Amino acid sequence: AALMPFAAPRVMPAQGTAKVVSSEIAISRERAEIKLELESGQKVTLATVADAPRRLQRSGVPGDELVTLGVTRGDAVDRAWRELLNRAMEAQSGQLAGMLRDWNAPGPAGTELDHALEAALNGAATAPAAAAPPVAPGMDDSLTRLQSKIEHLEEQLDEARGDAVNATRRHRGPDWLAPLRWVGRGISGMFATLITYAVLFGIGFVAIMFGGRKYIEGVADTVRAGMGRSFLVGLAGSFLLLPVFVLGVIALAISIVGIPALLVWIPLFPVAAIGAALLGFLGVAHAAGESWAERRYNGGEWITRANSYYYMATGLALLSALFIAAQVITMAGPWLSFINNILNFFGIMLTWAAATIGFGAVLISRGGSRVADRTSMDAPMYAEQTNV
Repeated sequence: AALMPFAAPRVMPAQGTAKVVSSEIAISRERAEIKLELESGQKVTLATVADAPRRLQRSGVPGDELVTLGVTRGDAVDRAWRELLNRAMEAQSGQLAGMLRDWNAPGPAGTELDHALEAALNGAATAPAAAAPPVAPGMDDSLTRLQSKIEHLEEQLDEARGDAVNATRRHRGPDWLAPLRWVGRGISGMFATLITYAVLFGIGFVAIMFGGRKYIEGVADTVRAGMGRSFLVGLAGSFLLLPVFVLGVIALAISIVGIPALLVWIPLFPVAAIGAALLGFLGVAHAAGESWAERRYNGGEWITRANSYYYMATGLALLSALFIAAQVITMAGPWLSFINNILNFFGIMLTWAAATIGFGAVLISRGGSRVADRTSMDAPMYAEQTNV
């Protein structure tokens, strides 16, 4: 019995135990904090912030430190901390230190806050990192709330994106309908191409029926006589359209007699340019149809029986062939999308080249009224075809 005092373990008091001089507790919906002023003059504020990053953060200056822990509103740590602060409001100053020291927080996150609380009560100041600049009072709270709001908005944005994707999938239907959607997309694109073809052929049909045949054939003959020359002239003319229009406006504006003509020049010049481009494109289609007929049925009866309507339809079909092929490839699904892109690219380039060549042929032939010489063709054969 005499040796028992020496054998029994002795509980040593904590080193540097600090006495709580004053405390201030504030609890709100988003924040629950306690401000402690110790006997040594050190001030420590420990707080939990709802819907903030779940990590312990320290800020402030030596002697006046702020320790915050991000929690989820209503979780175990948040409820335990708020219950502790509610009991601490009714405790006396002498009992407050023991009550705070005996608090056991649930979970790993609460354990970090518990250790920080015990370190503060034991007088061990946890100084902030040396590289951290001083933070003004209340600044860290504003930054924490701002960061919390940003993360909350990001979560809402992710949820909205997920809802939009799900709504799109529900609208599109089940995944097994994906091949049918690609087929429908290809059919709709082909239908749009056929409508464009029909509109162009209708314009050419009406033009030929009402006396525009000789002009379309004149442009077509000019294209076949010199395609390279027509392309260069059309390229230069397309670049000079805007300068010519501006110079015409200036010339008519500075002249007295030209002011009335200005009212005609401004609206009719763009119409004339579009009409010339359309006439040129139809002329190129006519020339392409003639060339195809000669190569496909050389020496046969199709040439003698063919007319401008046949040439127009054939040429427009040739110019639209790449777009039709691209829509057929689209029906196969996304695996051949690169071929679809290549076909569309070459189709666009072919359409631009045809429009440029046709525009140049219109300028050279003066709208098809002056037929270019065709030395490469037999004169009787040419005369027979043009008289059909």
